[in-house]
Amino acid sequence: MDGGKASKIALAILLGTLAGAVVGVIVDNVFGVHILSVYLLQEPVRLELYVIKVEAQVTPASLLGLVATLFFVLKKG
Repeated sequence: MDGGKASKIALAILLGTLAGAVVGVIVDNVFGVHILSVYLLQEPVRLELYVIKVEAQVTPASLLGLVATLFFVLKKG
């Protein structure tokens, strides 16, 4: 696997996870049931640099987006 293909797969996984989280929040707001946007970790995963602070939280919707993205990426080959 070359670097270009690996970077495309990594980008697809990141975007799929973000899309899953967004769709989960929309579905929760439409149906009024907050199952997909519950935090699975007690604290967010943090990456602190000198100026930038990045925090990420895992939800069931983001995991569903990750699984769906992996399915489509692996199915396409």
